[in-house]
Amino acid sequence: MKKNRITEEEIWISGINPVKEALLGGESSPGQVLLSRSDSRGREIAQLAAQRSIPVTHGPRERLTELTGHSHHQGVALRTSRFPYATLEGLLEKPLCERDPIVVLDSIQDPRNLGAILRSACFLGAKAVVIPADRSASVGQTAIRISAGAAVYVPVVRVTNVARALQQLKTAGYWAAGLDLGASQAPHEADLRVAICLVIGNEQKGIRVLVKKECDLLLRIPSAGPLDSLNAASAASIALYEVLRQRVTGELGNKKP
Repeated sequence: MKKNRITEEEIWISGINPVKEALLGGESSPGQVLLSRSDSRGREIAQLAAQRSIPVTHGPRERLTELTGHSHHQGVALRTSRFPYATLEGLLEKPLCERDPIVVLDSIQDPRNLGAILRSACFLGAKAVVIPADRSASVGQTAIRISAGAAVYVPVVRVTNVARALQQLKTAGYWAAGLDLGASQAPHEADLRVAICLVIGNEQKGIRVLVKKECDLLLRIPSAGPLDSLNAASAASIALYEVLRQRVTGELGNKKP
């Protein structure tokens, strides 16, 4: 086996904060750190790696881009067996401006969809993505590659129970808005300027019943063509854009508040 070959059990994570969290967390089994920077932040990563007896290799940015599959690695990459997920409790300790809006994924099973949603979430200003520990795609090499480095910027929280996580979020002041084909209200008709978590369901089955019960409102993206639904990643992008649009313009639909 080649030294840098990626197996199903290994992924390359990148970015100052994700790599730092992985080195400090101690839950994963890092095998190698690659650096293309020698500034204070790079030296800090090297010191943390040394404390855990993890080898550090310096190389060109192009090598990190090749290994991670994107160019947003910030000059830092770590080969490990587990992605450094954030915790819901840690997320809720942040100021509201640093944790709103949130995307909650209910059993998205295709890692490519997960990666695409991470990319859209990052681009459209979501502050975190929540996924379940079971019956869901995890953040592996495929999702990281498709996300084009979004995992560097958007924390991914993994929870044991999505419905319970929504209860915690609502207790913290969020409204839960689920995308559902049976809903009668369109995203532009709802007030999405409040602290909100946008719930996206499974690719085939949508949002599970117990999770749907925790949603404060259900939204349906209107169709103008022969198909009545979008894939999960596209639907998430449209809904997130509407959240962003309302917050930038201060307008609900075509009417000012």
